[in-house]
Amino acid sequence: MSTAIEIENAIRGLPTAEAQAVAKWLQDYLARKPATPTPIAADIFVKWRGRGRLPVGRNTDEYLHLTRNGNGS
Repeated sequence: MSTAIEIENAIRGLPTAEAQAVAKWLQDYLARKPATPTPIAADIFVKWRGRGRLPVGRNTDEYLHLTRNGNGS
């Protein structure tokens, strides 16, 4: 079974007691499941947004060149 329709059809074929057990398990599972994580890229931008200051007299491109190359060359 790999689709929701296949799973639904399989559940419909279960005896009532077993279908209720599956329903309880699903409710418990959904209650324990953590919220959908934020994409990593979004976390990175949130973490660093507004932090630090650019060196005086340099623009963003110059600063990125300096940080990526270490010595600015």
